[in-house]
Amino acid sequence: MTHRQNDRCGMNGESPSDVRKAAAAFHLASGESLAEASESRWLVLVFLRHFGCTFTRQILRSLESLHQQARAHDADLVLVHMLKAGEETRYLTVGDGVDRIADPHCELYRAFGLRKGGWSELLAPRVWWLGLISIFKGCGMGRLAGDGWQMPGVFLFYRSEIMAAQRAKSASDLPDLLRLFASLPPSESFATR
Repeated sequence: MTHRQNDRCGMNGESPSDVRKAAAAFHLASGESLAEASESRWLVLVFLRHFGCTFTRQILRSLESLHQQARAHDADLVLVHMLKAGEETRYLTVGDGVDRIADPHCELYRAFGLRKGGWSELLAPRVWWLGLISIFKGCGMGRLAGDGWQMPGVFLFYRSEIMAAQRAKSASDLPDLLRLFASLPPSESFATR
C-alpha cells in the first residue's frame, strides 16, 4: 500500500465520535476547546490547503469577505491550518479577528473526513486552468508550507456536530458560504436558533 493509499483508508466520512473527540482536543486562542466554543455559537470552520497553494492564497485574499459572511449569519469564522501554532503569522495578519487552529498532524482534518488528494484532484486540467487564473489575479504561488496532498473543506459546526459540509472535490474548490448556510435544513436554520 502506498503512503497516499494508507492515508485515505477509512476516510469515506467522518465518525461522530471522532469529530467530538477532536473538537474537545483542539483549542482556539481564547483557550476554549472547539467543542466548548460550538456550544454557545455556530462556527464556520475553513480547513486550508498548504499556505503556498494559490487557492489558499485566494481564500486568504477574500478572508475579510468570508468573515463578514459568517458574521452576517451570527457565526464565527475559524481557520484550520497545518503549521505549528504561531507559524501561520507569516501568512496571516495578526489581529484580523479570525480564530485559528494549528493542526500540523492533520488530526482534525481526518476527524472531519478530509482526505488526501490524488493526481486528479490536485493536477487535473481544470485545476491547472483555475490555478493559472488565480496566479494571474495576483494570488501567486509559494513554497510548500503544509501537506501538499491534503484536501480542504468548509463546515458549519454547532454543539460538536457537523451541520453542513463542503468537502473539496479538487484543490481548486473554494468556500461558498452562502451555499453552505443555504444547505441547512429548515429546522436548523439560523432564524430558528
